[in-house]
Amino acid sequence: MTLKKRVVLFSSIAVIALMLIAYAPFTAKSEFQLTSGGKTISSGDTEQLTIEDIDQTEISYTIAGSGDHQASITITSREFPNGDAVVYIEGASDGYLEPIQIELPITGDPALEYTEDKTVRELYPHRKERKLDDPLSTTLRYVETETNSVLVGTSVYFNDISHTYEDGHVSRVVELQREAEGLETSGDAWEMTVHFKPGEENFSSWLMISEEALVAGEAEFQQVHKIAADEFRWVTPDTLWSHGLNAIFPKTDRAFVRSLVRQSGRASAVMLETAPSRIWENINRAQFASLETARNEDGLWHSDYTSTWLERSYGIGPNYIDTRHNDNLFRAQLKRAGQLGYETYGQERAVYADFLIEMTEAGYTIPEGPGFYLMDYFDMEHDTHSSLNHALSLMNYQYDAYLHLGDEKYLESAEAQFAAFLHTGTGWVNDENTIIYQMRPDGTMSGQDYNLVTYYDLLYTKKLRNDLGLASSETLDYLIQVKERNLHNKGMAIEGTLENVEEFVGLIE
Repeated sequence: MTLKKRVVLFSSIAVIALMLIAYAPFTAKSEFQLTSGGKTISSGDTEQLTIEDIDQTEISYTIAGSGDHQASITITSREFPNGDAVVYIEGASDGYLEPIQIELPITGDPALEYTEDKTVRELYPHRKERKLDDPLSTTLRYVETETNSVLVGTSVYFNDISHTYEDGHVSRVVELQREAEGLETSGDAWEMTVHFKPGEENFSSWLMISEEALVAGEAEFQQVHKIAADEFRWVTPDTLWSHGLNAIFPKTDRAFVRSLVRQSGRASAVMLETAPSRIWENINRAQFASLETARNEDGLWHSDYTSTWLERSYGIGPNYIDTRHNDNLFRAQLKRAGQLGYETYGQERAVYADFLIEMTEAGYTIPEGPGFYLMDYFDMEHDTHSSLNHALSLMNYQYDAYLHLGDEKYLESAEAQFAAFLHTGTGWVNDENTIIYQMRPDGTMSGQDYNLVTYYDLLYTKKLRNDLGLASSETLDYLIQVKERNLHNKGMAIEGTLENVEEFVGLIE
C-alpha cells in the first residue's frame, strides 16, 4: 500500500483574508470561506494524507441551525506535483435548510468556456441495452479566466438508502435526488451554494483547478467529456458513483452504486499512455489516489453492494471480490503508476497474483482435465461459476506477473489454467458457432458471451504467450477466428491488434 497518513487536529483555523486568497497560488491547503445565514463558518478538524507525490488536505466544517438541525461540509483538496489540484466538496444535512455559501479561491470572469452534455448512449453505441434510464446527465464544464482554468464536475443531492444485514455487512447504495447548478463564476470570487431541500441528506461536487490551461482546445475537451461520462462523472475522494443496474438491492430507478469496473479508469490510463497531456496527467493522479484510498485491508477492492443475481444464484451478499474488476483495477493502476513515475508500485502486481494462488489452493476452482479454471467471484463461502472472459483475464494476469516479476509460481498457475482451456477446447463454441459465456462447477456450459471484451482477452493471451516464447495454440487461434467472424457478422469494428491489444483489454460492454 502507498498511503502515509498524518493527522493534525485544530479546534479552529484562522480565516485567510480575501485579498490573500485572490492572488496566492492554489494549493491543497488553500482556505475556503464558508458563510450561512450571514455568519462565517470556521473550519474544524483537518486531516492530511500523502499518496505517493500527491498531498491531500481534508477540512471539515460544522454549521449549527435552530433546534437540533445542523449541516456539515467537507472539502478535500488533492494537490499534484505540477501545482494543479482536484477539489471535492461534500455536504450532509440533518434538517438544515439555510443556503451555505462556499467561496472558492478562484477569481476572474470566464474568458473561455466549453460545456458538453451528450448522453451516455450516444457516446457508447455498442453498450448493452440498459433496463433503466440513467437519471444523471453527463454535463461537464470547462472555464478559463485570466488566472485559472477549471474543470467543473457534477453537482448532486442524494440520499443514502444502504441496507445493513444482520451479519453487519452493508449493501452501499445511494439515491439521486436532483442535479444542481450552484456554481457562480463572478470576477471577484467564485462561489458554490449548497442549499438542501426538505428530505435531502447529502451533497457532492468536484472541480479541477490549474493556473495553466488544462485542455489544449475544444477537441481535447470533447475527448475528456467522452471518457468522463463513464469514468469520472460523479466522483468523491474514494468513490465513482454509477447508475445501478437492474439487479441491485436496494433498488430504485435513481439508485447509484460504486462501480469498480468504471472507477478503474481503463480509458483514462490508456489516454495518459498514448496521448499524454496536462489534463490526463491530473485525471490519472486523481484516479490513482481515489483507488488507493478505496482499497481494503487485504490490498484488494471489494464490491460493496448486493447483486440480486449473485444473491439468488449463490447466496452471496455485499462485500465480495469480483475477479474481473480487480484484474481491471490492478492493470489500470500499474499502467498509470508507470506513467506517473511511481517506481515501487510495480511490486503491487504480486498482491493480486498471490491472492489468486491462495484461491486456487483453497479450492475455488473448476477442474478441467490436467488444469483448472478459477471462479468469477469470491466471498470465501460460496462456489460460483467461471465465465470465459474472467478465466482468460486471470490466466493473463498470472502470465503478466511472471513476465514482470519472474516468479515461477505465476507461470505454473497460468499454464495450469491454459491447460484447462486446451482441455475444454472447442467446447466453448456452440451449435450456432458463437462463444458460450460460462462454465458451472459441474462442467455444464451456457449463456451468450460478450462481443468485444472476450475477443481482446483471447488476443491478449496470444500476445503474452508470444512474449514469453510459449508454444502457439490451434485452439486459441480457432476461438479468435470464431470471435472475429461473429464481430464481422454483427458489423462491429475491431480496433485492437496484437501489438496494441493492452489498450483494449477490459473495456466495458
